[in-house]
Amino acid sequence: MGGSFFISEKILIDKINDFCNSINELSNEFNFVLVIGGGRTARNYQEAAKEMGANNFELDSIGIACTRLNAMLFFNKINNINPIVLTNIRDAKEVLSKEKIPIFGGLSEGQTTDAVASLVAEYLNFDFINLSNVDGIFDADPNVDENAVLFKELSFNDMNFLLKEKLLVPGQHLFVDAQAASILSRSKIKSFFLNGNHLENFKNCLRGYDYKGTIVSDISDVIQKEQIDEEKFSRVEVDEENEGFIEDDYSQDEDDEEIDPRKIDFGKGY
Repeated sequence: MGGSFFISEKILIDKINDFCNSINELSNEFNFVLVIGGGRTARNYQEAAKEMGANNFELDSIGIACTRLNAMLFFNKINNINPIVLTNIRDAKEVLSKEKIPIFGGLSEGQTTDAVASLVAEYLNFDFINLSNVDGIFDADPNVDENAVLFKELSFNDMNFLLKEKLLVPGQHLFVDAQAASILSRSKIKSFFLNGNHLENFKNCLRGYDYKGTIVSDISDVIQKEQIDEEKFSRVEVDEENEGFIEDDYSQDEDDEEIDPRKIDFGKGY
């Protein structure tokens, strides 16, 4: 869960309570591991530390501490939560064997909580669910572009292609960082991108009902890159049958060659 989901100018206690109640309800049906982001807490501390001369490694360390502090907010509201924020992914199996829910923040400098969650999913052979403030993966930042198109289903190649395009445009909303995308892709981890503000939708997704969001799985590519103009990244809207495409102007690198996301300089994270 992104930290911005439950921490804004202040801690959104009602949101945390509602989410915890949902996990309590669902934990009889599913095994969970929670990974909590830094959000505004981390940004505030990092901005202050940067003004005081902290370098990037030190800023990451501060961010990690903030994610673990945020994770502690869930201790009193989730019935079977493990009462310690874990710092070693391998410990998750033992906690799960005791019918407890493991909870993590960040783990190491230079790594985001997206990457932590993807590594946990890889280690445990779990699905990956990203909860944020948007409904899934879009072709543009939905907070900026009201015409942004939500993709219902993508292949891993599609996900990496979209991520590459967003990395080329400064300030773009990234639905997941490049390291996490690499991990999800190499192990073909079924991944869901949902809006954490709509908890009934979250429940429907887990239970196999209709839901709003994006699933990334081991399927044939949905985005037909050969249909994209060489000088423009066309917005691609997939119809319900995944057969039609609507194109609109959106800047694109002239070379849409596939890349290995592991080679992207994804920058620092927490």
